[in-house]
Formats: sequence, C-alpha cells, structure tokens
Amino acid sequence: MPIKPLTAQTLSALLSRIDNARYGEVRSVSALSSSSIEVQLSAQDIARGYDWIDVAFRIDGVRDAKLVSDNVLEMLDMREGISVSIDNEGCALAIGGYSGREGEAPFYILGTSLGYEELPFSG
Repeated sequence: MPIKPLTAQTLSALLSRIDNARYGEVRSVSALSSSSIEVQLSAQDIARGYDWIDVAFRIDGVRDAKLVSDNVLEMLDMREGISVSIDNEGCALAIGGYSGREGEAPFYILGTSLGYEELPFSG
C-alpha cells in the first residue's frame, strides 16, 4: 500500500483512531533520503476492536529533527503517545504531549509534508 498524504482533517481522524499511539512503541526510524524520514510505530486501532497495527509516518522536506539511536527506541516513553501537526508552515511529529510545540520534544521531526501507511502488526 502506498503512502497516503495527510491533511489536518485526515490526520485528526487517524490520531483519534489510534488514540495518539498512547502506550504504543516506536519500531523504527529510517532516513529514506537527506530530506525524508520514516517513523514506524505500533498502536492499538480503535476501529479494529483495539487490535494492534503498525503505522509508518513519512515526513518529507525535513528541515529539522532530533532523533535517537535505534537501541534507545524501545525506551522512549509513549504514555502520552505522539504529537503530530499539519498547518500552513509545514508538519511536525514528536514523541510525547508536545502539541503545538513539537520542536521542544526529546524526539521530533519538522518537515513540509506528511503521509502514512498502515501495516500489519510487527509484534
């Protein structure tokens, strides 16, 4: 399944469906190019009776990022889930409750566009 672009409206619906990935797990962070990063995480899908799914978010036009090494991913605190925003300035994805201030998070990516892909659970 190809990456689907996200708008503010479709993003809101997706985040509601996965409850902002609260108590989920970051599975991987991959630099696809010098300006594109993919973050894959596992979350419960309310629309599927709380079954676990993986969701890959792809941020293009990356202009700033603060990432962690692979061996730290499983230790990221996901109690507050993720903060994701899209506006006229671009998009942002952060770990934790940093809505509107994603650039302050210990893990964040700021870019120009955002898309996602639903994947089978990798648990």
